[in-house]
Amino acid sequence: TGMIPMLINTFTQSINSSVVSYMIAFALITLSMMFIMGDIRLGLISMIPNLTPILMGMSLMYIYDLPLDMFTLLIGSIAIGLAVDDTIHFLHNFKRYYLESGDATKAVEHTFFTTGKAMIITTIVLSLGFYAYMFGQMQSVQNFGFITGSVIIFALLSDLLLAPALMVLISKKGWIK
Repeated sequence: TGMIPMLINTFTQSINSSVVSYMIAFALITLSMMFIMGDIRLGLISMIPNLTPILMGMSLMYIYDLPLDMFTLLIGSIAIGLAVDDTIHFLHNFKRYYLESGDATKAVEHTFFTTGKAMIITTIVLSLGFYAYMFGQMQSVQNFGFITGSVIIFALLSDLLLAPALMVLISKKGWIK
């Protein structure tokens, strides 16, 4: 009984609920990526650039010794949504350009000049929007803004650096059809 035990119980249940929710989201997003990409392997590989920003955000929390609270619990769901959106746009267009040209390097370049521009602009706008929270009064809101804005940038970097490298690698193996 009392306020402190009730808050501890609420926070514990929030963490447990978030873990279950993240696992369900990961499974559903993986299945969706397989369907969208039209290939099981490509769908599985596409999850690497989607999960990298989440791991980078958790690393930032560790490096800066930021606490896990009700605000920072939300970061993963926001980040995975934004990362998946950019990854879908990049991979879908890459695959289209690759099937047209048969050259992975040209497909990456063409994707950068089309989809890449939009990804960069949306990342700048979204990350600045979240970084604005850093001017808030509460430390937890500042942490939320810092980590979320950074994770959005990590998602872009993952889609501009890691995803193309993976696509070039798997195109050499003949896995893109």
